[in-house]
Formats: sequence, C-alpha cells, structure tokens
Amino acid sequence: MSGAEAGFVIGLISGLISIIEATKTVYNAAKDAKDQLEAFRQVAARLPLVIEILHNAKKATQRLDETAQEALEPILESCKAKAENLKEIFQKVIRKDDDKWHDRYKKALGTLGKGDKVECLMEGILKDIQVLACERLQGTATEAQVKEIEEAIKQMNEIPSSLPDEAWGIIQTHTGIRHWGSETINIRKAPGDFYHSHNTGPATFGGKI
Repeated sequence: MSGAEAGFVIGLISGLISIIEATKTVYNAAKDAKDQLEAFRQVAARLPLVIEILHNAKKATQRLDETAQEALEPILESCKAKAENLKEIFQKVIRKDDDKWHDRYKKALGTLGKGDKVECLMEGILKDIQVLACERLQGTATEAQVKEIEEAIKQMNEIPSSLPDEAWGIIQTHTGIRHWGSETINIRKAPGDFYHSHNTGPATFGGKI
C-alpha cells in the first residue's frame, strides 16, 4: 500500500464525516417541522455522536502504518454506502414548510429499497462505528461513548418502524410496476437489468404510477 493509498483511507473518513454533517444540516433546517416522522428525529439525534467518533478515528488512523490503515477500508466503505443512502433520504424527504414527509419517504424507499429505512441505515452505521471504536481503533471512543453507541444500536432496533409493512404500497417503481400481496416476481427491464421482488398478493402491471 503506497503513501497515496494510505492517504485515501484518511480521505475516506473525511468524506464520511462530510456526508454525516450534510445529513445533520438537512435535518436541522427543518427539525421543528410539524408531522415529521419520529424515526427521523431519533436518527438525527445520533448523528453528532457518529461525527465525533469519526473525527477521533481520523486522528487515530493518521498514526497507523499502511497495513493497518488498509484494513480499515472495507468497514469504512460499508459505512459510507449507508451514510450516502441516509443523506439521500433526508434530502428527498425533509421539508420545513409542508407535512408530506410520509409520502416522500414512501417514494424514496420505493427507489432505494425497504431495507433502507432510516432506522435500519442508522443501526448499520452505528454498528460500523462500533467496530471502528471497539476493535479496529481502540481508544477512539470513551467508555461513555461506547455505552452510548450500544444503547443507540438497541434503540434503533427497537424503534417502531418508520414505514410499517401494512403501509408499504409501492415497492418498486421501475417501468411502471406496482406490487401488493404475496407473490415472487422476476422482471427483466432490458438486457442486463434484472429485478427480483417478493410481495404479498396481486401484482398490477401498467403505465406510470
């Protein structure tokens, strides 16, 4: 691993911090909006903890040799992917001046996927941060922060679903396909594009939804 590649790992952490900070900024601009989903409030409340630990991780990483830095790359890439999806959802859903968060959220998940509910993404981010702080970069987080991470993971797992299954209407919007019910449907949109969806009832195929 060259010095340039080692610098890439530091840059990866910096980029991750920027993504989380941007997500926090989006929420703060509309945090007092009415009818916002509780899950968004709970997720946003954990962002400062993630940012603080990532800053500590960046400092600790600079003291590591190249091999140790390289070992951090997979977990950082995993965390970054979740953080990018979380930021995308916040940007698409959060508005200060209207109360249609739920409708926009439902549409966003129709694109990203049901597994990308905000509480699921944050739970995954927190678990990645936990690995960094408790295994890869011990000492990055204080004992109190480690306990806070553990409690936050538990809360994200127990929080009521931000979009209950019964409210899951449009699951997939590719090529005007709307699904409800209990069938497994495989769709080929074009050569090389293949979608697999498991649903619970009749499926409707048609034009724009």
